[in-house]
Amino acid sequence: MSTLNLILQTLHNLTRWVVIILAVIALVRAFSGWLGKKIYTSADARSGSLYAGLFDLQLLLGVILFFTKGWFGVLAADMSAAMSTASVRFFAVEHWLVMIVALIFAHVGVGAAKKAATDRLKFRRSALWFVLSFLLMLAAIPWPGMAAARPLFRFFGLF
Repeated sequence: MSTLNLILQTLHNLTRWVVIILAVIALVRAFSGWLGKKIYTSADARSGSLYAGLFDLQLLLGVILFFTKGWFGVLAADMSAAMSTASVRFFAVEHWLVMIVALIFAHVGVGAAKKAATDRLKFRRSALWFVLSFLLMLAAIPWPGMAAARPLFRFFGLF
């Protein structure tokens, strides 16, 4: 494996955990604000923006990996063969498509909260869009035990 791919995979893996943590924080703030009838503050807006922003970085790292790891070439060479193998199909198609939808939902949540007229509506819109985003993101992660499993933690090839 090239040094560039090793660095990219490590960064993509580490960023995943930051995005998951930020998603949980944004979700907790959104649901506690909605159900607790709190005032929507700049910290609430910032938590959603950080989640979506770091998710953007995660996607960028993933797109670079998609092309440097050769997944695009696998699809271009023989789409039928790629689609018939679960682990190849996962990375060549499913993983990035579902992640893009999850990212779009995160950004819709940020935007919908900005446009909402009341604090309660800001929290509710954030909560609903962020939970959809989060569930899709979790579904598209290559968890251990899956056909396309990847390690939970990667650190420059050391583990």
